[in-house]
Amino acid sequence: MGRWSKKSYSVAEQVGRGEIATVYCLYGEDEYRREQALNQLLDVLLAKDARDLNLDRIQPGEAGTHSILGSARTLPFLASRRVILVRGVEELSRDQQDELLLYLNDPCPTSCLVLTARRLDLRTRLAAILQKKGVLLRFDRLEADSLKESLLAAAKEQGVRLRPDAIGLLMALVGDDFRQLIYNIEKVALFVGEREEIRADDIEAMVGETRVRSIFQLTDAVSGRNLDLALRCLTSLLQSGEEPLAIIGMLARQIRLLVQAKALEEQSVPVSRMTQEFHLPPRVVAALAEQSASRSWRQLSGALQSLSGADVAIKTGRAAAPEILTGLVWNLCRA
Repeated sequence: MGRWSKKSYSVAEQVGRGEIATVYCLYGEDEYRREQALNQLLDVLLAKDARDLNLDRIQPGEAGTHSILGSARTLPFLASRRVILVRGVEELSRDQQDELLLYLNDPCPTSCLVLTARRLDLRTRLAAILQKKGVLLRFDRLEADSLKESLLAAAKEQGVRLRPDAIGLLMALVGDDFRQLIYNIEKVALFVGEREEIRADDIEAMVGETRVRSIFQLTDAVSGRNLDLALRCLTSLLQSGEEPLAIIGMLARQIRLLVQAKALEEQSVPVSRMTQEFHLPPRVVAALAEQSASRSWRQLSGALQSLSGADVAIKTGRAAAPEILTGLVWNLCRA
C-alpha cells in the first residue's frame, strides 16, 4: 500500500526502523530542500562505503546510462539492498516510463528506487502507481512566513541573528530561492565577523552588489511603470543566465507587495507603520506606497493574471521564455 508523506525526516526515521518502500519520489520546485532530503534518504538507505557497488545513478537522455529495469533487477553486493537513483523523472522517454511501470508491478525485494523531479503531473499513470507503491515527497517553495522562520533558523546555525528588516531586504533582493537565500546568509555571516547581528545595511552591502541587484532594479522599474528600463534589465538578466521562473517569482512578489501596500493605504495606514508590516527599509516602502496608489485593483488583478499565464506558458513550453517574459514585462508596465 502506498504512503504519502510531506516530512522527509519522518521518512528517514521510517527507513531507520526498517520500513522501506519500493520507491521514493522527491519532487517540487525547491531544489535546495529536495537535495537535502535526498542526501538524508540515501544516507539511511545505503552506507557510503557500499555505494560504489550498490548505487546506480541514472540520468534520462544521458548516453551510456544503465537500464532502469536491469539495474533494479541486479542483486546487491556485500550489502542488504541496491539503490537506483533516477534524476529528472519528468524527462523519461515513453519507453523508459513503460519500463519503470513494468518494474513497479513486480519490484525486486532487495532494490529500492529513488526518483527526483522538478515537476510531476499527478494525473499520469506513472504518478498513480508511484502513489500506490511508494512514498512521494513534495518540496514546494516555502510561503513567506515559513521561509522567514527557516532563514532565522539558518542564521542561528551560523551564530548570528537576522533583524526583521534584514530578512525583508534579503527576500526583496533574492526572492524565494531557498538555496540562494542560504548562500547569502552564509556570505553575510562571514562579512559581519564577530558581530552577532545582521542588519539591513549588511545585506545591502553584500547582496546588493551582485547580479541580484539587477532583479531588484527590474522589479522597481516594473512597479514604477518604466518600460524602457524594465526591458533593459530583463535583457541583462537573461543574457547573464538568470532562470526565467526565478524572474517571474520576483515579479510576482513585487506585485503582491503592491497589493498589500494598496490595501494598507486604503485603511489609512501611514508609511511608518507600513515599514513595520513589510520589514523593508523606509525608502522601499515609501516607493511601494506611491506606486500602488497609481494602480487600480482591476489593474493589479490583471497583473497577477498575466504572471500566472506567463508561469504556465514557460512551464508548458508554449513559447520561448525570452518572448514570454518580454510580453509579461510589457503587460505589467502597461497595467
